[in-house]
Amino acid sequence: MLTVTWHPLLIATSYLVAFIASFVALESAAKMTMVTRRAALFWRLAGGVTLGIGIWSMHFIGMLSMNMPMPMSYHLTLTIASLLIAIFAATLGLNIVVSGNRRSPLRLAIATLILGSGVVAMHYTGMAALMLHAPIRWNSTLVALSVLIAMLAAGVALWLAFHLRNQHKGVVLNRIGAAAVMGLAICAMHYTGMHAAHFPHESQPLPGGIGETGLAMWVSVTTLTLLGIMLMVSMVDSHFRALRLMDNLRQLNKQLEQQARFDPLTGLANRYQMDLSMQACLRDALQKRTSFAVLFINVDRFKEVNDAWGHYVGDALLMGIAQRIAARLTPEMILARLGGDAFILLLPDSDAEKAASLATALLETMRPSLTVGNHQINVTLSMGISVWPEHGETLHELTFKADAAMSHVKQEGRNGWAVWRPEMSGIFTTDPGFHKDLNLALERQQFELWYQPLYLAERHEIHGFEALLRWNHPEKGVLAPNAFLPTLEKTGLIIPVGVWAIEQACRQLRFWTDQGFHHWTLSYNLSAVQFEQPDIFEVITRTLAKYDLAPSRLILEVTESTALKNLERSIELLNAFSHAGFTISLDDFGTGYSNLLMLSVLPARELKIDKSFIASMPESDKSRKIVLTIINVARSLEMKVVAEGIENEDQKAMLIEMDCDYLQGYLFSRPIPASQVPWRVLQDKSDRQIIAPAVTGYSASPQSD
Repeated sequence: MLTVTWHPLLIATSYLVAFIASFVALESAAKMTMVTRRAALFWRLAGGVTLGIGIWSMHFIGMLSMNMPMPMSYHLTLTIASLLIAIFAATLGLNIVVSGNRRSPLRLAIATLILGSGVVAMHYTGMAALMLHAPIRWNSTLVALSVLIAMLAAGVALWLAFHLRNQHKGVVLNRIGAAAVMGLAICAMHYTGMHAAHFPHESQPLPGGIGETGLAMWVSVTTLTLLGIMLMVSMVDSHFRALRLMDNLRQLNKQLEQQARFDPLTGLANRYQMDLSMQACLRDALQKRTSFAVLFINVDRFKEVNDAWGHYVGDALLMGIAQRIAARLTPEMILARLGGDAFILLLPDSDAEKAASLATALLETMRPSLTVGNHQINVTLSMGISVWPEHGETLHELTFKADAAMSHVKQEGRNGWAVWRPEMSGIFTTDPGFHKDLNLALERQQFELWYQPLYLAERHEIHGFEALLRWNHPEKGVLAPNAFLPTLEKTGLIIPVGVWAIEQACRQLRFWTDQGFHHWTLSYNLSAVQFEQPDIFEVITRTLAKYDLAPSRLILEVTESTALKNLERSIELLNAFSHAGFTISLDDFGTGYSNLLMLSVLPARELKIDKSFIASMPESDKSRKIVLTIINVARSLEMKVVAEGIENEDQKAMLIEMDCDYLQGYLFSRPIPASQVPWRVLQDKSDRQIIAPAVTGYSASPQSD
């Protein structure tokens, strides 16, 4: 056999070529996910061609590194054929594996077989291009090993191409490492195949073909030109993509700023922007010693429009109202939408008289009906006015009092305006100390949960309790929610108070469970603000898990109006609770829209009939029929029914006859603190129908929950 030596510099060069080709191929594969379909086709072809030519170039540089005792020449047709084989196999294999968004073992196996077979065919076609008299003798073991290495190399290359194409962190270093592995695998296959070749002593070169010098120049020029062009194209593309990304980020920042300051539906300022404008107006008024007015605007009966014709019509109506109001304003006036059907108008350098004049003009503006699609809708407004500094020195006072004046107009019959007067605010909310006390109530541990039992209708037996919030005010005594809950919701304090209440309710239920009352349930009413809390599902499930309670023990009560505010989100959230095992109860059923279609889409398993129907049942045949209909509807939907507000034996008897499931009301027990629950249980066991006495400090006036 002829003695063969190797040129180490050319071996290193062959590895460098394989490494660069692998890196460019990986870079091209990554760009396929970032560009348009047409551009992705370019990078697919470019990546495959680059990898194919790189493998082919590496092969022939490796051939040139083999020092033979005589000059060698290469068959032109076979040399070109080996190049085409490499390009075709690399392009097809790379395209197959990166064409899908999900990894497919079958796709990877097919692509590996194609690329591996192509590399083997290219290599041995290139070896066959050697023009010799005597044929090459092959070591079959090493040939088989080279084929195996080729398949493994192809699999590694394609697997890396797929997994690194969507990578964003440490992308350059990871692709360099991956290219180094791919280059090493390709070289291992090539040099294993080269060592499998043995050249007989009688081997002599045939005349013609391409000489080693010509082949070296051809391979070098082809490889360097292609790889150089591809690297330059890739760098230029990355540069322009970076510029496009920066431009997109600038546009996104503008959009985010727009969203942060302006209402997406009407284009008006939002609450945040209005706060900034009011602060600037206040500073200006202080410097110039002028006054300004705040006009709180609410659309009358807007919910009825949403319920009757849907949110699309409601949104279009809000846009029409905003346009009409804005048309009557001067440039210095600022109109903002606070959310829903609430607007606020800032009137710089104005007094009550100017604000009242504008309010009258706005009522006239709304007199003609608004056309929304095929609907003619008559719109009226209720407006409240407050003036700085006459009605308050802080912006919070001004907006609160304008809101109170607007609520007063609502109560008086809507479609009008009023300037704030002290009697328009409630007994507590007019007191500046009320808000301060409420802000500190949670910190001072003044909130309490009281519990009102629910009884099985046919057996005088406690089924569970409803948790009800109380504020143990140091001066006013124990206050029911209607005295402070609206303020909690307006100020956002309901969120931390709600988290505390959920914690307390679960802790109490755990205590009762440890006392042996494993069957008791606990109902908890989610307020509208709590229901919109983004992490409310996590808060409740996490707290329940903390006290090792089954979700079926907690009944989540949601009013119809709360569920209808954002029906799509309500369905999603309530489905999540239902799938987790919670019981969903529709509270105050019958007082809202009561759309039966809603019952079919909401995963409620319990209906709670409003006490207004229960109270009038003995005297009103209509109320009895309504209650019976609600119970029958619930039965058809396999739902349980709770009747609340039961105050006498007649109501109780009617509900038992109607097959109502659970009863709740003052006939059985008022809401009581947890410390009185054992006393209540003892009273039930002794069959004495005694209403629990009020605790010292309980508000003397009846305040419903």
